[in-house]
Amino acid sequence: MYVTLPYRDIAQDLLKLNGIWFSGNKLSLQLRTHPVKFRPGDNSRNSYGGGESGAGGSGSINNASSSGDSVVIKDRLMSLLQTRVNMQSNSLDLSSLSQDSIIIALGADPSRDGKIFKAILVIAAQMYPNLETINLADNGFHSLKPIADIGAHFPNLKNLSLMNNRIADIRELDCVSSIGSTVPLSHLSELILIGNPICDIELQQPNGAANYLEKVQKRFPTISMLDTNPVAPILHAEQTGLDSNRNPLPKELPFSAVHVFAENSGISDLVNGFVPGFFSLYDGNRAGLADIYSPAAQFSLMVDSTQPTSAFARSSADSQKHIDLSAYIRNSRNLTRIKSHQKRISTLASGHMAVMQAITELPTTHHPVDEAQKFSFDAWEVQVPSSGSPPQVLAMVVVHGEFLETLTQNKLSFDRTFVLAPSSPGSAAASVGSPCIIANDMLTIRRYNGFHSWASPLDGIATSASTGSGSSSSGLAPEQQEMARALQEQTGLTVDWTLKYLENYGWNYQLAISEFPKVRASLPSEAFQ
Repeated sequence: MYVTLPYRDIAQDLLKLNGIWFSGNKLSLQLRTHPVKFRPGDNSRNSYGGGESGAGGSGSINNASSSGDSVVIKDRLMSLLQTRVNMQSNSLDLSSLSQDSIIIALGADPSRDGKIFKAILVIAAQMYPNLETINLADNGFHSLKPIADIGAHFPNLKNLSLMNNRIADIRELDCVSSIGSTVPLSHLSELILIGNPICDIELQQPNGAANYLEKVQKRFPTISMLDTNPVAPILHAEQTGLDSNRNPLPKELPFSAVHVFAENSGISDLVNGFVPGFFSLYDGNRAGLADIYSPAAQFSLMVDSTQPTSAFARSSADSQKHIDLSAYIRNSRNLTRIKSHQKRISTLASGHMAVMQAITELPTTHHPVDEAQKFSFDAWEVQVPSSGSPPQVLAMVVVHGEFLETLTQNKLSFDRTFVLAPSSPGSAAASVGSPCIIANDMLTIRRYNGFHSWASPLDGIATSASTGSGSSSSGLAPEQQEMARALQEQTGLTVDWTLKYLENYGWNYQLAISEFPKVRASLPSEAFQ
């Protein structure tokens, strides 16, 4: 960067700042007493070397002829990087470089000459070695060879955007991946390829979404976000440095979990009537929900595809099962991940018709609402100010539970947040007997993680004891009988309570025995021999 000053003594004063550190960088100031000419480049010659000192001419990359010219070019690229770095987020925005005034003044064409990127990465690594995010969108990349060394320069890079380039072959990713690079992006957690031909080409193939994800994860097994959508990373101990056999520390709340929370009896009655009715229609006749959603209702879906880590999940076949979530992921809306305004708008269903279309397109399901222990809810009232009238009282209801996809028989967990408003007399909702309408519906779908986080260890056991319906060990598999005998010896429970206790923990012996000390005092005396 050059600054013209009116008086030499001002320049001499500024030279006193030479060598100081500013914004994490060491300032280098020089005094030029002769005019500096910036010449347009000759695009027929490309002699930019891309080494540490760079190369170039007096303001032109393509006319580089001396080490002094190289210093000038490097200084100008350093100025470019300083305008595009965000030190707080450790991010560097290198998008649309061909439109940058500094690149234009250098006479460079990044879409045709990859050497400019090689040089920029070298200089950026010297200036900002701890970058975690780099945006390379809109640079006309057909190939990633110009940035093939990005893993060597930024070994801790976590987020990379290649959006809106011209990459048409999945194999172009190899040179920065574990397949074709000796220094791959081994810590990458987010990759954006939206806007490249590769996306359309892959997604148009049979089972395109799943195959596209598989091909990308084969190259970048650590990513948890692809094209702004969450995906389950394929973790490897040798990549992450973690011991795959080490179990996470158990998490305990400082208070006992309760099955449900309702602010008052009125809202409790409302929810106990609403939840079974809603899921009955959702599973059996979604079109019947049309009368319950308000005309201005909104619906959004978010998918959490990460693998659950609870003790239950580690031994549950339903939790460990590989499930294709593409039917949900394509409409997933996670505002902490989705940065595109257009994507945020397109994934929010607004209005009665849009909501009904969105929920109708989701896979058919079965929610076991007759098994109350598998569901939990929190409900409370919210007063919304209304101009010129008393505040409107709304109900916030958060439901936790599980469901089966009827076609695949995949079992998934969910959280669903409803904002409910009273139905007006004579309204469609009132005509079908619903005391409320749905103003907002937010659905989160997760891999199956059971219901033991909220269920009391006595759920089902107390019911069996009070009704006198005993469980019999006949009909149990041999390994289940062995489990029951071992648990009975360890706990002193009766046969009936032993079997029900194991059933309550999904016949997970290790989980059942580890939880027993916490619940022993709450068991009645008749539970023991």
